[in-house]
Amino acid sequence: MWESEILLRENAMMESFLAREKEISLSEDGDMDPPATASSKRRASTKAGRRKHAIHTLSLENKIFIAAKEMKHRQKQMAEMENDFQKEAINFKAMIKETETRIVEIKMEAYEFKRVVLAKGADPTTKKFRADLVIKYYDDKIRAKDALVEKLENKNSQLTSQIQTLEKRLKNKDHSGEKLSSIDFHQLKIENGSFSEKIEAKNRALLKLKVSTAKVAHMLTEKRALLNKLLSDSVDLRKSIAAAENREVQLREELKKTGAIITSTKKMCNKLKLAQTVASDMPQIQDYVAQKDEEFELRKKIRQWETKCQLVSTAAKKARSEAIRAGGGGGSGRKYKA
Repeated sequence: MWESEILLRENAMMESFLAREKEISLSEDGDMDPPATASSKRRASTKAGRRKHAIHTLSLENKIFIAAKEMKHRQKQMAEMENDFQKEAINFKAMIKETETRIVEIKMEAYEFKRVVLAKGADPTTKKFRADLVIKYYDDKIRAKDALVEKLENKNSQLTSQIQTLEKRLKNKDHSGEKLSSIDFHQLKIENGSFSEKIEAKNRALLKLKVSTAKVAHMLTEKRALLNKLLSDSVDLRKSIAAAENREVQLREELKKTGAIITSTKKMCNKLKLAQTVASDMPQIQDYVAQKDEEFELRKKIRQWETKCQLVSTAAKKARSEAIRAGGGGGSGRKYKA
């Protein structure tokens, strides 16, 4: 299993090497170097071997040669990728720095606009901000930009004149026939080496400073986000505090109203208690109800007696009429009184 994995890796390396050598040979119009010729021979031998269904392996020297070529190629690719990465990192850092600078400038412009225009308030009649202040603010900004452009143009013209004078000096020096000796070249080479070392040291220091600046910028971004969060939390807390204060004021007003209602209710209760003590000598309701019940019973009995009396009077009249009829038949002239 391990040997098959090694063979797969060697085949992959060989394919990469052959493809790269083929590209080089095509770019050089068919001029092949010894390794490429050996590789073509190996390809021919491998094809013949495939026809014969046989397996051919490379020698140790060829493997070392191909591995060294691949290592150099990979190292070159890694160096190019690292250079590209460094360039991209420098570009992105410059863009971040420019963006942060632009953000600071925008904040300063917003602060200036608030200080110059918004701080003076709106017109009380129209409830709008004054247009002359806005126009004056932007006119001042345009004049400042024009002054900056003029300053940069003057600086550009000065630099152009300096470049022209230096070019004239260089031409005059070339025409004068001044040439440097080998000692001067050696001295310049030594100075160039020392300056190169200093430049490399400065570049390393600059890279460290850029890394630390990136860390500080990242930390500053986090702190700004935390500050914005705290500011939003403080705004929410102020709103909740204001709402609680308003609620407290409402509760105090309701408490005052409730106290006034309780006071008036107590006064009314005292009045009712006083009226109850004054009216304690008056007849009670229970007595009145009992008397009305007794009156109702008496009236009922009266009605019953009246009914009985009517019945008795009716019976008496009937008996009298019968007695009169009976007395009329006997000839007696007696009269009965009821």
